Amino acid sequence: MTEETSTGALEIFLHPLVILNICDHFTRARVNSNKKNPRVIGAMIGSQNGRSVEIHNSFELVFTQEKSGDDQVITINKEYLEKKKNRIVEVFKDFEFMGWYSTGNKILKNDLKVHETLLEFNESPLYLQLDPNPKEDLKELPIKIYESELRIVNSKPKLVFLHSSYKTKSLEPERLAVDNITKFAGSSNDKASKLTTHVDPLHSAIEMLRDRLVIILKYLRMVAGGQIEGDQAILRLCYSLANKLPALNTEKFLKEYQSEYNDTLLTTYLVAITKGTDMISEVIDKFDIAFQKRKERRRFNRPYFMFH
Repeated sequence: MTEETSTGALEIFLHPLVILNICDHFTRARVNSNKKNPRVIGAMIGSQNGRSVEIHNSFELVFTQEKSGDDQVITINKEYLEKKKNRIVEVFKDFEFMGWYSTGNKILKNDLKVHETLLEFNESPLYLQLDPNPKEDLKELPIKIYESELRIVNSKPKLVFLHSSYKTKSLEPERLAVDNITKFAGSSNDKASKLTTHVDPLHSAIEMLRDRLVIILKYLRMVAGGQIEGDQAILRLCYSLANKLPALNTEKFLKEYQSEYNDTLLTTYLVAITKGTDMISEVIDKFDIAFQKRKERRRFNRPYFMFH
């Protein structure tokens, strides 16, 4: 399919969190399905101010995929999309549904049909496509973003994709997160990751310190028990070393320690509540989907005379 370039004045900014989410989505799908190139689909959330569009975040979509001839027919679960979108908008008031994403390296015939089904959530949604297997000599991100335009072809309206340019944009927290991920990401050629390489020397140093402390403690116990005669120079060094340790039984220390301990417990508690809430939401979504399918199945299985 020939790609046309958009001539519109739309300015698109893509945040790194979206790219990370899509890569994570694809990786999990490939591991779980044992397929080399599974196709994943999700929604994009962002904000728009005039002709400036920012894509801040994304989430996965529930869909079914059936083969029809040489093409794959994809059906998006709109109820799930609506509920997920509403939950995000409740927290982030300025965010809205900006479009959808998928993995691949070319536009498929069914992509326009999927795009048309999402017009009810945004009259002009964007379509982002990420190539999970880019060429090694590629210098740009393997990402393409498309706008849609309605044209008259053979006296009939037809929706077409137009390739749009975009820029990456990141806030300070996003830059810090990406820097850490890049710094400690494992290399495909190395068995040990950079994180392991960074931690191993620290672990060795701590083990060495522990061994030295065990020797000192054993020496002091033998001197105290009268097994050996103590060397005054060594004892003075041990006394000096012990004096360098901070006093840990002061009222100020205990108060600060208790405060930090309570903060840690509170953080752990909030994380547990958040995870529990998310799990409950997922169960509710699955229950709603199953209940809806059950209602439809009952309606279609009614005897013929009940419809008259």
